Amino acid sequence: MPRGFYIANFGCRASQSEGASIEEELRSAGADAVASPYDAGVVVINSCTVTEEADREARRTIRRIASRNPSAQIIVAGCYAQRAPAEAAALPGVRYVVGNSHKALAGALALKVLTERETEPGRAEVFCSSIFPSMELQPDGHIGSSGRTRAIVKVQDGCNAHCSFCIIPSVRGASRSMNPVDVVRQVQTLARSGYKEIVFSGIHLGTYGRDLQPKTSLFELICRTLDETPALERLRLSSIEPLEVTPEIVRRVAAEGRIARHFHIPLQSGSPRILRAMRRPYTPDRYRDLASDIRAQIEDAAIGADVMVGFPGETDEDFLRTYRLIEDAPLTYLHVFPYSPRPGTPAAAMPDHVPSRVSRMRSEALRRLIAARNEAFRLRMIGRRLPALVLQPEEALTGNFIRVRVPKELPVNEWAEVNITGLHGDGLAGDAECQSGKSRPTAMSNRLRSD
Repeated sequence: MPRGFYIANFGCRASQSEGASIEEELRSAGADAVASPYDAGVVVINSCTVTEEADREARRTIRRIASRNPSAQIIVAGCYAQRAPAEAAALPGVRYVVGNSHKALAGALALKVLTERETEPGRAEVFCSSIFPSMELQPDGHIGSSGRTRAIVKVQDGCNAHCSFCIIPSVRGASRSMNPVDVVRQVQTLARSGYKEIVFSGIHLGTYGRDLQPKTSLFELICRTLDETPALERLRLSSIEPLEVTPEIVRRVAAEGRIARHFHIPLQSGSPRILRAMRRPYTPDRYRDLASDIRAQIEDAAIGADVMVGFPGETDEDFLRTYRLIEDAPLTYLHVFPYSPRPGTPAAAMPDHVPSRVSRMRSEALRRLIAARNEAFRLRMIGRRLPALVLQPEEALTGNFIRVRVPKELPVNEWAEVNITGLHGDGLAGDAECQSGKSRPTAMSNRLRSD
């Protein structure tokens, strides 16, 4: 088989899960992954379109690869391909455009390119149609990915929320869930294969199970997965909307040592007026109370949020409300995004768009604020002993989502008990003892000891 493949993943964990599936399909067929897109025979751009910058980054990446590796055949897949297939097809070096409606074909098309003796230049072929006929989420035939310690399982896709700023429902379709039997089967397979951590992901994860017959819920899926997969060592949950982080989920995370003590809960704004304009169905007070309740039950939990600045009509007072909420709430990290108009969304047609320079200033103010809060959170860990999963020879990840620099002799994909000695970059540093052959982390060992 000629030159190998390279997959460039952009966007959310659900997209990363899909990219890992394509990679595993190619590896299973005997194709070789290469370390750089400039050495690859085929490059899959697994794209995102959540912001205008995501579109630009996909285009920049494609043009750079086409310029530096002109013999590479490029496959553009994912959300940008679904939203703007003709635009993607016109970019240099693109052989196929594969929208989310046909994403299952991406691996087979990459193999087709790799096994061709010669490639004739020509117009890109487009595989893209309406995403809305997709009403079931089928289990992935290719799960996991070689050489990794953590696996992402996409248990839900699509979204019915239709926030006024968001393009994702139009490129992902209606909310749909994988059957829990299939989810558990995938997790069991991954656990037997040696994956220490499984991440549940979805586009609107908290709505898991509402479309199934009989209906179920994310909480029930969590319980069933843990009960039926004793070999699963750590389960992590990706982003969950505020109204869907139920008291039952919080209590189970507090009590269960096998669930990462980590919540990512989108906020978007601390202004009631802006939340209403965004069509977000909660209040700032509700969000603050939820974060405070999590902190009261799980003192060492990582609590992160997405925050959008510069939404149309956002005034200085609106932004100040967001700033004050973040000051008050026990958040440990933020993903801050300037508002980006997306074609066809209600927000794009709203008046009073905020100048980009103002959005940049507001973004920087929030980043400075959360950097100080995050440092204070990490300083609390010094002198404590935390279980962490070794991801690379010198790096481990704690259950509460902190990267830790560890001695390089530790084996990858093993648990380590880390004595935290200080800060290192935006993470921690510590002395570690490998836990190979010992029991997995427990709820007690995940809790902070009293100062």
